[in-house]
This record gives sequence, structure tokens and C-alpha cells, in this order.
Amino acid sequence: MQTASHKPTYTLARARVGERLRVVTICPDCPECLRLRELGFQDRVEVRKVADGAAIICSIMGMRVAIGRDLGEHVRVEKIAA
Repeated sequence: MQTASHKPTYTLARARVGERLRVVTICPDCPECLRLRELGFQDRVEVRKVADGAAIICSIMGMRVAIGRDLGEHVRVEKIAA
């Protein structure tokens, strides 16, 4: 999947630790993704993946947030310049 700017997108679960990312889309039809939106994961929001293990730890809007890897598969991101 590619955005209008032709940047490749991938899921947050597959992104590398330390990458500066922008949320492209979040799965619109699953109830679990409502919680992601409540945590600040919105389209066009910048996020940095801090740690990757059983949970994914992200820095988003000045907060550190841990989400399960399964939820990370619902967030499509694109890499942005450092």
C-alpha cells in the first residue's frame, strides 16, 4: 500500500525501533482500534517507536504508550525524515 506521496507504508509492529514515523491510517472497523484513537493514535500524528518486545512502546504527543503487538498491526505508518 502506498500513500499519495508514494512513500511506502507498513505496520507499526514492523517498524524499526528509533524510526520517526507518521500514522497514515488505523483500521476503521475494529472495536480494538477505538482504544488506539483514545491513546492519541490519529491519522497524520507523529510517533517514534521506542522499544519492541512483547509490547510495543511508542512516544506519541509527549507520552510513552505501550500497546500489544496485535494492535500494532492495525496501525499503518510511513517513515519521515529524521
